[in-house]
Order: sequence, then C-alpha cells, then structure tokens
Amino acid sequence: MSSGTLYIRDSRTNAEYEIPIRRNAVSAVNFKRIKAPAAAADRADQVAGGLRVHDPGLQNTTVVETGISFSDHEKGLLLFRGYTLEQLWDSDFEDMLHLLVWGSYPTALQKKELSRKLAEEMATRLRVQANKVNHYRRTTSPLPLILAGLSACLAHVPESIPASTKPDLYQSSSKEVDRAIIRTVAAYSVVFGLVNCHRRGIPFAQPSRDNPYLENLFQMAGLVDQTTGCPDPTKLSCFRRFAMLNADHGMALSVFSAMVTASSLTDPISCLITATGAAFGPLHFGATESANLALREIGTPEKVPNFIEEVKQGKRRLFGYGHRSYKGVDPRVAPIRSILKDLDTSSNSLLKVAERIEQVASADDYFRNRGLYPNADFYGNFVFTGIGFEPDMIPAAMMAQRIMGVMAHWREYISSQRYSVFTNGQKRLIILAAALASSFSPFSANIYYPSLNSIAADLHVSSSQINLTITTYMICQGLAPSFMGSFADQAGRRPAYVLCFAIYIIGNIALALQHNYIALLILRAVQSCGSSGTVALASAVAADVITSAERGMYMGITSLGNILAPSLGPILGGFLSQYLGWQAIFWFLVLAAITFFIPLVIFFPETCRAIVGDGSIPATGWNQSVWNRWHKQHATATTNGVVEGSPDTCRDAHPQPQKTNITFPNPLSTLRLLFQLPTGPLVLANGMVFASYYSVTAGIPSQFKAIYGLSDLGIGLSFIPAGLGSLLSATFNGLIVDWNYIRLRRKTGDPVSKDQKQDHGAFPIEKARLQVGIPMTVAAALSVAWYGALIEAKPTLSVSLALVFLISFCITAAYNVMNVLIVDLYYTTPATAMAANNLVRCFLGAAATAVIHPMILKWGNRTTYWAVAGAMLSWALPPGTPTLQMRYPSTPWISPGDTIKQPGTSIAIPLTDVDDDLCEWKRTDALPIPCISTLNLNAARTYLLLFVDIDVVLESCSTTVLHWYQPHMTASATSHCNGNENGWLVNRTSPGAEYIAPQSPPYTRHRYVYLLYEQDPDYVFPECFGHIFPPTREGRGGFDIKQFVEVAGLRAPVAGNFFYVDNDATTTTTTASGGLVPTTTWFRSAPCRTEEPKSTGFIPMEANYGVYQQQVVI
Repeated sequence: MSSGTLYIRDSRTNAEYEIPIRRNAVSAVNFKRIKAPAAAADRADQVAGGLRVHDPGLQNTTVVETGISFSDHEKGLLLFRGYTLEQLWDSDFEDMLHLLVWGSYPTALQKKELSRKLAEEMATRLRVQANKVNHYRRTTSPLPLILAGLSACLAHVPESIPASTKPDLYQSSSKEVDRAIIRTVAAYSVVFGLVNCHRRGIPFAQPSRDNPYLENLFQMAGLVDQTTGCPDPTKLSCFRRFAMLNADHGMALSVFSAMVTASSLTDPISCLITATGAAFGPLHFGATESANLALREIGTPEKVPNFIEEVKQGKRRLFGYGHRSYKGVDPRVAPIRSILKDLDTSSNSLLKVAERIEQVASADDYFRNRGLYPNADFYGNFVFTGIGFEPDMIPAAMMAQRIMGVMAHWREYISSQRYSVFTNGQKRLIILAAALASSFSPFSANIYYPSLNSIAADLHVSSSQINLTITTYMICQGLAPSFMGSFADQAGRRPAYVLCFAIYIIGNIALALQHNYIALLILRAVQSCGSSGTVALASAVAADVITSAERGMYMGITSLGNILAPSLGPILGGFLSQYLGWQAIFWFLVLAAITFFIPLVIFFPETCRAIVGDGSIPATGWNQSVWNRWHKQHATATTNGVVEGSPDTCRDAHPQPQKTNITFPNPLSTLRLLFQLPTGPLVLANGMVFASYYSVTAGIPSQFKAIYGLSDLGIGLSFIPAGLGSLLSATFNGLIVDWNYIRLRRKTGDPVSKDQKQDHGAFPIEKARLQVGIPMTVAAALSVAWYGALIEAKPTLSVSLALVFLISFCITAAYNVMNVLIVDLYYTTPATAMAANNLVRCFLGAAATAVIHPMILKWGNRTTYWAVAGAMLSWALPPGTPTLQMRYPSTPWISPGDTIKQPGTSIAIPLTDVDDDLCEWKRTDALPIPCISTLNLNAARTYLLLFVDIDVVLESCSTTVLHWYQPHMTASATSHCNGNENGWLVNRTSPGAEYIAPQSPPYTRHRYVYLLYEQDPDYVFPECFGHIFPPTREGRGGFDIKQFVEVAGLRAPVAGNFFYVDNDATTTTTTASGGLVPTTTWFRSAPCRTEEPKSTGFIPMEANYGVYQQQVVI
C-alpha cells in the first residue's frame, strides 16, 4: 500500500498532526502546519511558514511525479515508459524521442513524419546559427559556442518566448508545445555539428532531408568516412545504442536545472540552455569527461594501486565510480561494455587503466562496503572517444542524447497543469448537483401541463388563454438567463444559485395562494425568472470543471432536468392536480426547492474559473460554501498557539482568491452573440429544435384528452415515453459525441487529454459536433412529420406514445449536441453563451406553445406538424453552400480542406533562386489555370476572383501572396475544361493579374484560398494596387485582402474554397519563404484612400484561417 497517513507528535507543543501519504511520499507543504510555540526563544522557531524540511542536495526529495523513466537501484532496473533496455535496444533516435516525449512507441508513419519535421527544422535553423558560432576562435571551449548558437536560435524566434508574446502560449496549445520541441531538438543538433566542425577546422556538411536524425547529426558534426563521405555504420550504431542509455535518468542535474527554468513557464530552448550550462561542470553530467581526464592523469595501469589508496584517504576523487541512484551495479554498464566490443578500442591504453581500477576496487572492502561500482560515466567516455569525439566535447555529445529526456520532462511539466483540481468523483457530484438544480426549470413547466384543463375551468378561461401562461413562463425563461448568465460569470456560480432559488421559492408560494388569471400570468413569469437561470448555470458549471474531450458525456448529465422533467413532472402534476388540487403543485415545488437548496448552500463549491481558477484558489464571502467556511474556522482555531486542521485549508498553501468587480448584468452582451458567426445560426437552429419539442408536448393535453379521453393523471402518465426517450438519448448520444471528438482528434494527429484544456486551434470542433448533431436533427424532423401524419388518423394510444418516445430521443440528442458546441466555442463565458441559447430557444418555444393550438384548430395536425418539421429541416439542411466548385484539369473536384500532394516538381509554381535579399519568380506551366464551375452561382452575374497563399514567409515576415486577380468573369458553356454540365466561369474581355500556380516550398505545407466576389457594373480597379500585375515577389507579396476589398467597393464573398499543397520531395530550389521563420506579420501599405465599404459582412482571413472556414466554407 503506497498511500496512508503519517502520524506526528511535536514534543515542543505536544500537538499531534496527520500528514497524508500519497504514492509513498508526503508533501513538504503539509509540514508548514507544524509550528513552534508562540513564545519560543529560538529565532529559527519564529520563521513564518512553520516547520521546514532540510534536504541538502535533494537526496531524499521528489520534485515531480513522472511516468517518463523509472529506476530501481536494488534490482538494477531501468525502464523508459515501461519498456526495458532490451526491448528498446534496436530503436532509433526518432523511436525513443517519440516514446519519451509523446508517451507511445511510434508507428512507421509517425516515425517518418517526425524524422521529416526534424530534418526540415535543421535546414531552417542552419543559417542563423552558423554565422554566430563561426565568429569565435576555434580554440574556444565548446560550452560558450553551444550557448551562443542556441541563443542565436532563440533570438531568431522571439514569438516562441511566452514573456514577450502570450503568457500561456504553451499551456493553451499542445501544438505550440510540440512545435517548440521539434524546433529545439533540431536546433541543438545543428549547433552541435557547427561547434564540432568549427573546433576541428573542417567544413560543415548540410543536413539532408532524406536522412534520419542521427545520420544528419554525424554528417553535420563531420563524423564521416573520408572515402565514402558517409557516417561509419558501426560508430553510428554505437552512438544510437548509447543514446538509449543516456536518453533519460530521472531528475538528473541537467534535467532538474531545465525544470527549474521551466517553472517560469518559458520556452524549451531557454530550458535547454540552462541544462547545457549545468552539463559542463566536473560533477554529475560532466563526470564522463572528468573520468577521462582522471584516467589520463593516472596514465598507466601500474599507477592504479597508489591512486586507489589516495582515493581512500580522501586525497583524490575517482570520477565515474558509484552512483547516487544505484547502490549496486549500474544496469547501463553491461550494455556499454557490449558497445565497446563493437568499437576498435584495442589501441586505447586508458581502457586498460580503467579495467585495472575496477579490478583493484572490486577486491577492496572500502568500495564493496560502500556499494561503489563503476557507473555509466566510467566506461561511457570510451564510447565517445572511440566514435571520434574530443574529451571536451563529451558533455555536448551526451546532451545530444539526453535532450530526449529534457524535452520529455519539459513537455510533461508544461502540460501538467490540470484543467480542474476536482477528482472524477467530485466532478460527477458537482455536475449532478448542477443538473438537479437545472431540473427545476423544465420540471416547473412540465408538472403544470396535466393541470391546464383544471386551472382553465377554475379560472373560467379558454385553453388558448391558459396556454398563454406557458408562453409567459417561457418568455421569462429566455430573458432571465440573459441577466443571470452575465451575473454568474462575474459574481460566481454560488451567488447566482442563491439568487435564483430565493426568487423561485417566493414565486411558488405566491402561485399557491393566488386565484386570479392575471396574477397567474405574472407569477408564472416570476417563477420562471427564478428557475430558468439554473439551466445556463448547469452548462457553465460543466464548462468550469470538464474539458472538450469528455464534454459530450457530462453535458448529457447536465440535461438531466430536461430528461426527468417530461416524464416525472406530468406524472406528479397529474396526481397532485387530480387528488389534492392544482394549488398542491406549487406547494410541492416550494418543499422540493427548499429541500434541495439547503444542501446546495452548505456543500456546493464555487467553480467559476474567473474566481477560483482550476479550483485551487480558495473562495471567500458568498462564493465560499458553508461547509468550507466552517472547516476553515475549525482549522484556524488555535490550541496552545499551534495551528491545527486540514492542509487543504492552509492559506499559505494556496494562491489567494481573485478580486472581481461586479457590475450590473448586461443583457446586451448576451444579445450581441446572436449577431455573431457562427453563434447566431447555431442558437437559432437549436431554438428551432427546442420549439419543435414544445410544439408536440404542448399539444398533448388537449389532443390526447380529445382523442383518447384521458384524465389529468392519464395525461401525466402519457409523458413517460418522452422522459424515457430523453434518458436513453442523453446516455448513448453523449458517448457517441465524445467518441467522435476523440476519433477526429486522433485522425488529425492531435493528442487527446481529458485532464487539460486543449486549444482547438485549427481543429474542426464544429465538424466534430455537427457530424452527430445534423443527422439527429434530420431524424427529429422526420419523426415530427410522421407524428403529424399519424395523429391525424387517430391511431391507438400505444402508437402515439411510441412516436412521442422517438421524437423525444432525436430532439434531445440534437439539442444536447448543439449545447456542447456552444460551450466549446465559448468555454470562457459559458453562462453568457448559454443565456443567449436560452433566450432564443425559450422565445421560440413560447411562440410554439402560443400558436400550436390555434394552428391545429385551423389547419389540422398533419399540416401543422409538417410545417414544424419543415422549419427544423430548413436549418439542418441549408439550400446551398458557399463553396466554390473548382478543380484543376488533372485533379478531381476539390472540397474545402483537401490536400494536393506535390511529388517532385509535377506541380510547379513560382520557384526562386535564393540570393540573400534578391529573389525572382520563375514561372512554369505544369499546373494550368483551374476550372471553376458555375454551380450554385447566378449565371447572369459578373464575378471577380482572388487567389492567395496565406502561409508565405518573406524577409522573416509572415504574409499573404497574391497568386491571381481576375475580374470580369462570366458564365460560359465552353472553356479549357471538360465534363461539367453546369458551365464554367471564364474571362474573355479583360486580363487580370497574371496567374501563378500553387506550389509550396520543399517539405512544407501551404494553404491556398480562392475567394469569389460579385462585381458591380460600375466596378473600377483601385489604381493604388497597380503593383500586383508583375508576377514578382515585390509586386505580389504583402497583399492585404481586407484593404483591397474596402477600396474596391466589394461586398462579402459569395463563394470560396481552400486547399493544402504538400511538397514532400527533394528539390534544389526553394520558394521565397524557404529557410525563414516568421517573426511578425507584414502587409504592404498601399497608398489607398479607404472608402466606406458597401457591406461589413466580410471579415478578412489573412491572419485568421478559422474565420474564413466558418464564413465561407460551411
């Protein structure tokens, strides 16, 4: 058992403490609760923070929990991610790097891709580092040369430094983390090669994009056979196997130094600089070089006995003997000896000295009693010198191997911040409590249905009038969250819950006492104001504590109210109304609310991330639960001056709560979301789905009473199938939504984490959700249409109930998926986003309940419900998509996001001969002008086309390059393309800016975008953009789409398309972006006077690909 409790009694105060043991370790922070008596005379006892743990050299202190490597000195065991040395002995560098950094042994495809990225980065880093290293004398120590090269690389990519760009650069994006690791590993290999060649005075050989990492490393370092020009296979194999042994060794000095730097959340190159500096000392990492120097000092085997005696007397140090972790034989020594057998070490006299030292020391009790045996450093220096490294380059060569472990620990540390500190069990309880709280809103609506006929009779009003009480309820159900969502995002979830339930309980008491129709209308609105905010709060709480990877399942739990309410609500309402009167419904709600509210106030924690972060920041005031308040008071109660209590409540152990300024809730912040893309269409579609559900359920009381003659209780029981359908839907659909998210994440090569927030970046989150949501919406519409057709024929009750079950299943699935997507898009302010969703769905639901009965009376069930189904389908199946239908003569039709592979130069575009600052475009005709179809376009219109590359780097600046400008495009039945019955867009009157075909630089991937605009008859080309006509870098680079659209007076694009071009073949030329890394974004400052644009619907996509994808390609 690795967990338990450590009981401590302080003899100074006789106070007893309980320190938790977790994974066979105790937290040093927990000892801060142990404090000396207040009157103690020793000044050391008065130090703030309680008892301190003194451990010089960190000899028995763990600083991280890691799964990267594991060593057992007693068993002589060394594991890497659970793999033994024997299992990894034939692995390549890429295999080991992927295993340590990304936690899994790579597939052949993953290994190839990793090797390609490393080779590409090596070529990118070369120019900058070479200039810096070659400025120093050849006799300079390797350390300053390596640090200079790494610093030059870091200076060239300032956007990788969080302090100067984005503080949470690496915490918010796993892709940035992985990109930085590739960059760092490649940069070190280039620096290492440059330094080794510079010190030896030999020419530096450039890396090849076809070679694996270690072969490139040897090539760049000049470790090649003079006759073949290639690395010696035996030496390369020895270095590869030795790299397996040195890849990681826990919190060794180099890794620990890097982690100290990483604690500032900085970039990996800065951490590697720290690790490299620590590696060049005579101890720890530098012990290999020190061992070599000591052996040189001994000189001959005959001097070994005297040297051993001096070591025993403390006069000399024996480097490479004994190990801090291993008190027996180092498990790495035997593999090193096998490596030495493959190297020609027969002429190395120092090896005989080392063997003599081991022979003498192993027979001496001084060494045996102390558990001192040769370690990897003792014999490892012979591996490096046998391969061809000078002794002073040994630490640098070892760092070329240990960099795998350094990067693995950096990634583990930088990504170790959990999204929420709550355990899985706590998260389930929190979500369940939020779900039950949200159930009061739909429960109050559904428990009311069976009593509609009775209330109408008592108050002497018609069915249409009594339905208006449902309408007022739903209107406030939409309006109230607009205020409550904004309030909850500022003040926190707990104060919002307190306010909601206070209003709700008062409203229900008043409803139970009233006997007037007008009072019923008003008080139903008050009741709704209190309960409706809890629905938005449930989604907000879910977003506070769970990530996108598990949001589908948990959001299904938050819909528990919508699941239980349609079945339990009408049953209870029917029973209470029939046997106790309809007033009993509201008294029941009062009792239920009070029963739930009291435990909520006592135990429910604050989860709002703006206040408590991931849950580790202690809440105060209203945000603090009664239980935590009492627990804290109990913990701070003093006995004889000693602080006792739980470590979780110790103020010193946690950051302080954030102070927030609460302003009056602004409903406009909610309303603004309705006019944004993609939120507006999304919430409208969700509202239509919700309204269709209420159009069915609101009609059940009157329809089922007229057709089947059901009583209030019978009508209540008829809602059971609706509840069962919702229950099954939330269960299975949540699993499907999560499965589809994980499937697409893995398909795009992104890691999946259920414990950490993941930046969506270019990940198609909408696609992941709507691949499930749209089919379920279509199924819901079809089931509603079927219900309308059958109910008109007055089928048996069982058939009607089966259809109600089917409708409920499909609508719940579609509705939940839309909710998940809304929270995904607005996870920082989920309460506000869900308030916008509630506003639309409740207004549409209110309209549906108000008009459904008159519509049925006028048009009948079939026409009414077919109209409802048609409204749902109008949002689920848009009539057309703004995708530009296009292809090249040699390609199939291109869909948005397709990839065109570019082997060799079969797809040729502007290439460049790089001559520092001068690049000229070279044209080819390998890929002609594309074929553009008129499908979904108005054939009578005239169009203007822009074609751009948005991933170009010119002079260290990221920019957009114009590839084609073509105005006056009209429909034609003939063109250079064949096989399209819809016709083509062609130009026969006016030439534009000459077409440049798409081609990305070697081993890169670029995005190419087509945008089509309607051209007005009075269109005039803006002369300030006259520079675009020559197909040169100077003319086409820095093209500002936004400015061109404004000065040209164009409206939003009517169609668009985009695709990727992958260049995965070797070529001797590069584009203008080859070998450069962007440091900023550049657009040409055209001398244009910006006119007022005709439409504000266009949003530029030069620097925001996601905007283009959402607006043009849906």
